[in-house]
Amino acid sequence: METTTEYTVLEHHGRTAVGLVDAALRAVGHRVVSGEGRLLVTAGNPVMTVLLGALLHPSRQYRRYELALTSTPGHAVLTLRHAGHGAAVVGGMIGANRRREAWHRIAGLVETTLHGGGVLLHRTDRVDTSGIRLR
Repeated sequence: METTTEYTVLEHHGRTAVGLVDAALRAVGHRVVSGEGRLLVTAGNPVMTVLLGALLHPSRQYRRYELALTSTPGHAVLTLRHAGHGAAVVGGMIGANRRREAWHRIAGLVETTLHGGGVLLHRTDRVDTSGIRLR
């Protein structure tokens, strides 16, 4: 199941929050492509991940995330979600555990950065249950 994390900040600090997170992600070695209120974040090597799977060192496994800014009256929300990993998602249980650990690290980094910058109001974690069938 995929997790989505939402970080609520004051409305007039939305762009500041995106800038803070952009700098923090780049500082720890992620590649970041900035768009209008959106960051596409990647790390690792997709080709090596496909070829070696769980044998590849965890820091070199391919990961891809999206951080999008939406504004509503009174506050702004930064939404961190997995962006399609594509065929590079391999490695069985070892790969799944590594992806989960990487997710927790990046979500924690974003939260720490926003909190340290004094712009974080609230964090909400959501689990995508759209693929679960109910009886």
